[in-house]
Amino acid sequence: MTEEKRTEEKRTEEKRTEEKEAEDVKSADKKKKTRILNIVILCAVCIITYGVFNMISLQKQYKRAGEEYAQVQKTAGMDQAEDVLANPKKDDGDAEVPDVQVDLKALQKENPDTVAWLYYPALGINYPVMQDEDNTYYIKHTFSGDKNAVGSIFLDAYGNRDFSDANTFIFGHNMRDGSMFGSMKNIRDEGTVKENPYFWIYTADGWSRYRIFSYHDANATKKDMAFQIKFENEQAHQQFLQTILDASEEKLGVEVTIKDKVVTLATCTSDASVRLVIHGVWKD
Repeated sequence: MTEEKRTEEKRTEEKRTEEKEAEDVKSADKKKKTRILNIVILCAVCIITYGVFNMISLQKQYKRAGEEYAQVQKTAGMDQAEDVLANPKKDDGDAEVPDVQVDLKALQKENPDTVAWLYYPALGINYPVMQDEDNTYYIKHTFSGDKNAVGSIFLDAYGNRDFSDANTFIFGHNMRDGSMFGSMKNIRDEGTVKENPYFWIYTADGWSRYRIFSYHDANATKKDMAFQIKFENEQAHQQFLQTILDASEEKLGVEVTIKDKVVTLATCTSDASVRLVIHGVWKD
């Protein structure tokens, strides 16, 4: 075999080797892309499955909590809430009060943390008010102590159970199904407050009526004045009242003084740093 022939065969062999290596690289790249695609698909399936599982789990929690609170309302004598104000009675001061007595003793027998009953029919709010020494407990526990995302309506851990603080806080979740304080956003609907200016709280002393005088968003991550419950002096107290009056999204024309007791309802919003608050002043 001539030298020229051997050189040509060598070149041919080298070319075959290069082509094979190129095919191997191409095949490896293809396999790598396929693996990456499979991983992406698997991750997507896992995320979707997790989301569906969470949604189903949350729906089950909604259902469980709904059934529980329906029973609690029955125990309290508030299961016919739509009829409570159909024929309101008058107290000694000629003020309208719900024509029913909440059975607080029965509720406290089941759970001693029960401090009151909150009733605002215009927004479908009709729940027991709980209080624990730790504000985090009733965020994820219902009246019965069941661990549930719905949680409970609860009084601030630092608040007086007799609502004697200058500003008493009541918290509740903004649930997607409208339960708990999920309907509070509807306070912004035209005419809601003017047509339904009062919410009621029942304690061992009976019903108390609160006139809504302000509602607005408040910053929960800063020292927003709306979240103060006690004040160093009368000037600070007056400044608090003026601040929340000025912040109101609707001017309601309700007079409030430092001698008055305020109850603030608060719930979360789509912004983690913001809370929607409704302020009511005790009237009778």
